[in-house]
Amino acid sequence: MDHFQEFSSYIPVDLFDPVNFLVAWAVVFFFIVVRYLLGVGLFYGIFWWKPSARLRKKALYSLTGKKKQIRQEISWSVVTSVIFAFGGVLTGLMWQAGWTQFYLGFDEYPLWYLPVSLILYSLAHEVYFYVTHVWMHKPSVYKHVHYVHHLSREPSPWASFSFHPIEGLIEALVLPLLVLVIPIHPVMFITYMTLMTLSAINNHLGYELLPKWFRNMGFISGENHSQHHRFSRHNFGLYYTFMDRIFGTLKG
Repeated sequence: MDHFQEFSSYIPVDLFDPVNFLVAWAVVFFFIVVRYLLGVGLFYGIFWWKPSARLRKKALYSLTGKKKQIRQEISWSVVTSVIFAFGGVLTGLMWQAGWTQFYLGFDEYPLWYLPVSLILYSLAHEVYFYVTHVWMHKPSVYKHVHYVHHLSREPSPWASFSFHPIEGLIEALVLPLLVLVIPIHPVMFITYMTLMTLSAINNHLGYELLPKWFRNMGFISGENHSQHHRFSRHNFGLYYTFMDRIFGTLKG
């Protein structure tokens, strides 16, 4: 357990050194791309590549004729990974500078705060995402930025990170902003980033994986987000439906 309570376990070099910063960026970029390829590849292999006839019937839309779209999704996702990697190293730089609310000792906060911090991050992220997402659907912004993500009207899981660089930057900024104000242990921070990836894959999978009782509790589902890609004017949420309910943009 001591390993997880040491700063050097997470930031082993001086990130203020330009060479170290670039090396750290390359390492983080590598892990982001590998996580993307392995995570999405696993779900793609099960649900898209050669799904059983029984599974294919549960798809929300056609899974065929999308080779060009998938190549496009992967290309934009790699560009986004470049930006996400810089966001990750920037977060480490801020931590090294003493600007963040990261804490190392598991006894600094009650143990129950570990899962609570995940909930707090998801709620704050939800508000941030909804506001920026609605803004990116303004026609003057959409045609220059958000249109890239909506090139996939019926997205594959490879669309999880398929963003224009400006949208990628907007998405990358949320975590550096949150660590400035909400305390979190780095183990839970890493857990949250993993959950972010799984949620993005679920939202773009083209299948409904969540049981109805879970969706009724106010969580975003695959069907919910697929309707956003089809109609664009509804279902702007990330994890939850409460912002869509408050502002009357929930559909289905």
